Amino acid sequence: MFLIYLSIIGITTFFIVFGYINQLNLYEEEEYEKLQALASSLAINIDGDVHNKLMKDHPWKDDITSADENAQYSEIHSMLRKVHEQNKLNTPLYTLIYNAEEEIFYFGVSSDTNVNFRHEYEMFPEILLEKMNEGGTIPRYKTENGEWLSAFFPIIDSKNKTVGLLEADVEFGYFRDMVFNQYKTQALISLAVILFMALLLIPYARRILREEDKLTLSIVEKNRVIELKNRDITDSINYARKIQESLLPHTEQIQDALPNSFVYYKPRDIVSGDFYWFKEIDGKLLLAAVDCTGHGVPGALMSMIGFSKLNAISHKKKSNPGYILEKLDEAVLEALSSKRYDQESKDGMDMALCSFDLKNNKMQYAGAFRPLIKINGKNIEETKGNRYPIGGGSSYSKNGFTTHEFDINKGDCFYMFSDGFPDQFGGPKDKKFMNKKFKILLQEIQSLSPNEQISRLDTELEKWKGDTEQVDDILVIGVCSL
Repeated sequence: MFLIYLSIIGITTFFIVFGYINQLNLYEEEEYEKLQALASSLAINIDGDVHNKLMKDHPWKDDITSADENAQYSEIHSMLRKVHEQNKLNTPLYTLIYNAEEEIFYFGVSSDTNVNFRHEYEMFPEILLEKMNEGGTIPRYKTENGEWLSAFFPIIDSKNKTVGLLEADVEFGYFRDMVFNQYKTQALISLAVILFMALLLIPYARRILREEDKLTLSIVEKNRVIELKNRDITDSINYARKIQESLLPHTEQIQDALPNSFVYYKPRDIVSGDFYWFKEIDGKLLLAAVDCTGHGVPGALMSMIGFSKLNAISHKKKSNPGYILEKLDEAVLEALSSKRYDQESKDGMDMALCSFDLKNNKMQYAGAFRPLIKINGKNIEETKGNRYPIGGGSSYSKNGFTTHEFDINKGDCFYMFSDGFPDQFGGPKDKKFMNKKFKILLQEIQSLSPNEQISRLDTELEKWKGDTEQVDDILVIGVCSL
């Protein structure tokens, strides 16, 4: 009986220690995933040419001493600050540049209001230099300020050259101490309870040991591990959603430029393969509805590629939709090809892109598998895009993307959309909504205000699908003339 007594205490101690170690490992894995997602998404959206020019124009330590002193610094600082606040980080985000002659890294732009411009990054980990062109994580390390987890990603200029790094950190020591104190208290309480219960249960130990407790405990433990993993995965995807939403243009920004417009955006899962994009170039207002291959996490990853490439192309200051789609197609094919293994991806994206010239009442449109619907009263005009996607591998024979031009007349409404709404199953016979019915719905709502159009679209969707699950991401963009 004494051995049973000791065994119970030993097993309990083992599970407490195992739980403590496992909790630390799960936290570390989760934080590395978050830091990598954060560092890569921010680095992709930082204009490498702007960052490089900022550092070249200000070659000395403390050339910049406040965040609003320099427009280029302020632009990057605002981006970092926005993501820092949205994700409630307790440590700053910052950029680094490497001086090959001095073999040292210097601080660039920080999300912190305390500017450490060109201060030396002392005793940097060697992995920063080894993986400067590909990014990665820094194994857990200690400094005089604590124990840290870090991830970094290269900042690329228009010549595809690494001109800096974006680094994100989190302090690990605080969490370790918190978990240790928590498990220490639990251990003392558990041992006290076990000692008391053991005195009562030892008489029945032999009978209990004959039962199939080992199998039951194994199943419970496996279910607990599965539950923890599922929770960690869901938490990571929710974190990715925050990053994705922070990169999308604010609908208020679009409505300020195009007052009688709306964006109806309804992801199927937590993150979306559909996204919308807005940019003002040389007085033209560019607005796009994009449907990437897949949905959920795969679709979201494709959307990040599309979003970053569109931003890069927009720096060329050309507003012709056909030109932009051609350059985006080249960039996506390049991004998804594997030079190492001579492979290519067949993933890509369908999209409709419009350029509005409000000064001259003109608009241009180009599409890749996605049409433009123009409605004025009872007249419905559908202009189809080219019959091939952005990307999609080499199986398509492409001859560029056609730009269509329209006059903007009073009462005109232009609609772009992904295939999510028309392809939604529902209704009395559980069939697709279909394009024909969708165009009739758009005609019925054309005269409503933007908010009323969104409400009507949502009401019709919920009414149609009923208890049926949403089958795909849904995106509808409408722009009406005044």
